[in-house]
Amino acid sequence: MLRSNITTLTRIRIALQLAMLSFFVGTAPSTATAQPAHDAWSTGFIKGVTWGWVGQRGEYADPAAAESMQRLKETNAEWVCIAFAATMPTYDTVEFRWGDDGPTTVSDDELRHAIRLARDNGLKVILKPTINCADGTWRAWIRFFRPVTDEERTAGITGVDDPWGDAPVRREGMVIDDAKWATWWGNFSGFLTHYAELAEEQDVELLCLGCEMNSTEADETRWREAIASVRSKYQGLITYNANHGRERQLPWWDALDFISISAYYEVPPPEGTTILEAAKSTTSKTEMLARFAGIKAELAALSAEHKKPIFFIETGVTNVRGCARYPWSHPDAHPESPLDEAEQANYYAAQLETFWGEPWFMGFAWWDWPARLYDAEDASENRGFCIHGKQAEEVVREWYAKPNPAIAAP
Repeated sequence: MLRSNITTLTRIRIALQLAMLSFFVGTAPSTATAQPAHDAWSTGFIKGVTWGWVGQRGEYADPAAAESMQRLKETNAEWVCIAFAATMPTYDTVEFRWGDDGPTTVSDDELRHAIRLARDNGLKVILKPTINCADGTWRAWIRFFRPVTDEERTAGITGVDDPWGDAPVRREGMVIDDAKWATWWGNFSGFLTHYAELAEEQDVELLCLGCEMNSTEADETRWREAIASVRSKYQGLITYNANHGRERQLPWWDALDFISISAYYEVPPPEGTTILEAAKSTTSKTEMLARFAGIKAELAALSAEHKKPIFFIETGVTNVRGCARYPWSHPDAHPESPLDEAEQANYYAAQLETFWGEPWFMGFAWWDWPARLYDAEDASENRGFCIHGKQAEEVVREWYAKPNPAIAAP
């Protein structure tokens, strides 16, 4: 009897350790036959801008949305990425609602209206549903834990490492809650298939399955299952928005049609200079070009490895001095920094010069362009990513007026 109890406890400990390992390192690939990817190369180059974030209920139906879409078209864009979010109350709430059932999310009819606005302006459409957390937690840090049971504690399990957040921590007395994760994944998969059906109904050209969801990416089996479910509802091209720095950490790029990145690549300060010191002056385009040249080589190798084109589904900076040193920063992150349209324009110009014409590079969907646009005469006071009325808009207009560069499979 004693031996039987020891064996049982050992099995519990091993099973839990494997469960934790599979979550943080990655589950085994699904043995189900993968559905074939579509040919994204034939889509050609995308001259795009992201529109409508965060997709608050009522925004897309407002008359201001029509004017905003028209102004976006005037940048010479040919594509619009309509980005919106369903909201989890907290980073560890398993239940959330979307579409007509979501208390704040744009309704399905509003989405249909936004797609019509895009079509009326001759724009092709990328639909990008994603998740936000109302408590302010970045969606990359969604996670679920529960208290350690007496059995687990007897088996020697006293806590688990939590790598997600501003800094890794040890959660003593807690373990990963697999049951909550399973419930959350059921909801998230339903969320994706709902918008896959809407995208199919509206003949949307491209569908993006979420954005910067770092804590979920190692769960390969569930991602492959979700992708297969989406493909059963939607016949167009699909992708996923990985954050910069995680391009090589997704084991399921093969299940998608092309690689999409939040390309907020920072320009480090010169050696011997701190970021705060460097951010006191305008970052030069020369510095940016040198930085992006190395990134270009890395991404060319990634494209060749996966035999898929690469798309910057998010990129850009605010018009705040030092923006190139921390391009992901929101406009209120550095209130001490003055406005600097030149640095914003330099960042746009450097990315366009670096990646335009690379045969593996699929284009841009610059972040971002709100559904309710500020007046152009107020642009000089606007501390945001949107380029309307700023120097960077002229950079985009000039480049987007050029003939589309060719992209082609290696």
